[in-house]
Amino acid sequence: MPTDDMIRASHADREHTVAVLRDGYTAGRLTLAEFDDRTTAAFASRTWGELRRLTRDLPAGPRPSGGRHPAAGRPGRAGRAAGTACAGTAPVLLLSLFWLALSVAVHAADVLIPAVLLLLIVVWSAARFRPR
Repeated sequence: MPTDDMIRASHADREHTVAVLRDGYTAGRLTLAEFDDRTTAAFASRTWGELRRLTRDLPAGPRPSGGRHPAAGRPGRAGRAAGTACAGTAPVLLLSLFWLALSVAVHAADVLIPAVLLLLIVVWSAARFRPR
């Protein structure tokens, strides 16, 4: 019977491991060379066990605890990522709205450009923040 170290890792598991490595590097726990080597190994990893070995000596890393999913080490991470993505979209959205209003006010022929940009932002936001 295989242990959970043999379970295949997903893209989300690899991304979580890289985030833990990034946190370790920014906290001064890893050198740039170690961070680079471990990040490369994380993207090449195939199992949870391989990912755990990369973060075993870091405090925020996934801990082997019998059946615990590696990405479960940091609860609430998805909520923070969604909030930062929304914050990055707000200036673009405001500029697009201003551009559209200005184009309409001066009866410009290029109203289609900001309208299409706004439509793309709305579609992207709907896809990114839809309930799962």
